[in-house]
Amino acid sequence: MTVTEGGICARAIAYLKPVVQESTPAISLSREDSPVLRPFIDDLMVSYVADTADHLAFVQHRHLEQEGVSVDQLHSMAVSNLQALAEEKLAVREYGSIYVALMGGNFEASLLTLDAMWNDWYAHLAPQGFVAVAPARDLLAFCDSSSAQGLVELRHVVERSGDCDHRLLPHLYRRTGAEWKQLPFTP
Repeated sequence: MTVTEGGICARAIAYLKPVVQESTPAISLSREDSPVLRPFIDDLMVSYVADTADHLAFVQHRHLEQEGVSVDQLHSMAVSNLQALAEEKLAVREYGSIYVALMGGNFEASLLTLDAMWNDWYAHLAPQGFVAVAPARDLLAFCDSSSAQGLVELRHVVERSGDCDHRLLPHLYRRTGAEWKQLPFTP
C-alpha cells in the first residue's frame, strides 16, 4: 500500500500536546478512533493534525490503517510538513535577551520537534546551546543557555502565559544534542 496522496496522513503536521495525568479518562475511545501519539519529552507528546477549513483534525489510528502508513512514516511526513510551513511562515524576533518564534498561532510550540530549526537555521543564536519555553501551542521563546538574563526573561514568559488558550506546560527545556530535556523551573 502507498500513502494516499490527499489523505490526512500526507497532510499531517506535527503538533505538541501535554501528557495528561488523569486517573479516569473523560471519554473512552476505541484504538481505531484514538489519536496517534508519540512520546517527545517527559511531559509532551507529538500528535498529528491536518488543518481543515475551520479546525485541526487529529490523525487517528484508523487513518494509518486506511492509508497504509506506519507511525514512523507519519511522524516523518508530519515533521516535513511542519518544516515546509515554517519555511513559509516562520519569523523569529529578538526581544531583549530572548527570541520569540512567530508562525500564525497554532504550531509555534511544535517547532521544538523541528531539528533543522535548532541545528541549522538558528544555531548561530545560541552557540552555548538552546533553552526554550513553550507554555502554549502558539508560544515559543528561546535563548542561549549561557544567558542569565535570557533565562530570567523565559521565566517571565511562562509566568505571563498563565491565562492563555491551549496551554501546554510551564517548563524550561534545554537542547542537548538532538533532544530536549526538561529543566527545573524556579520562578
